[in-house]
Amino acid sequence: MDYDTYEDLQGLWSDLEAALALVLTHPGQVSDVPQKVLQLDAWLQELMAHDSDAGLYLMYQLAAASTPVGYSASHALVCATLSHLLAQSYRLPTLERDALVHAALTMNIGMTQLQNQLALQRERPSAAQQEAIRVHAVERRNLLERMQVTDKLWLNVVTLHHIHVEPTLPLLDQPPAERLARLLATVDRYAAMISPRRTRAGRTVAESIQMVTGPQSKMYQKAGEALKHCVGYYPP
Repeated sequence: MDYDTYEDLQGLWSDLEAALALVLTHPGQVSDVPQKVLQLDAWLQELMAHDSDAGLYLMYQLAAASTPVGYSASHALVCATLSHLLAQSYRLPTLERDALVHAALTMNIGMTQLQNQLALQRERPSAAQQEAIRVHAVERRNLLERMQVTDKLWLNVVTLHHIHVEPTLPLLDQPPAERLARLLATVDRYAAMISPRRTRAGRTVAESIQMVTGPQSKMYQKAGEALKHCVGYYPP
């Protein structure tokens, strides 16, 4: 890839991140949130179809950098990109693929300020912040419903995306919402680990993969292995 092409692609990914940040930060100012999310997803798919290796490389640059729009939007875009790749790896039906990616884009809608603040602060979360984190999955679903999102699978995946219960069935035998929530929980944790915080540098890809594939990662089952297959230890 020549320099001009790289610069063009970098600009397109930055534009996508900025458009997503507006939806996440000010959803009440967006006239049709469900339609806007569909547009953002179509934009993401177009960029990945154009050059998936470049898209993966630029995604890692987003995760590693302190972008102008803040941690929250870059994290959502990284999670959506990884979810898109996992959906392809598992050959998910279109309805499941869309619900997974749309949940990744919106799982933290309306709490961008808190998420950005948590990424920057050195001290532990306050009691109020911890409570906001504890209830945020259900609150994000409620907000999406108020924004006229009617896709129940999308909504259920957002509700379950902090799932902490070990599975009783193999991943592909689980109900769709649980299966997709485990995939999203996997990329959510992985993306958080590779991103730097005020108190630490981002962990390496190899370290992050180990955390979602090692013996301590029973909750994620094969999702971590699929992620390793998609991105590898040494991505582009």
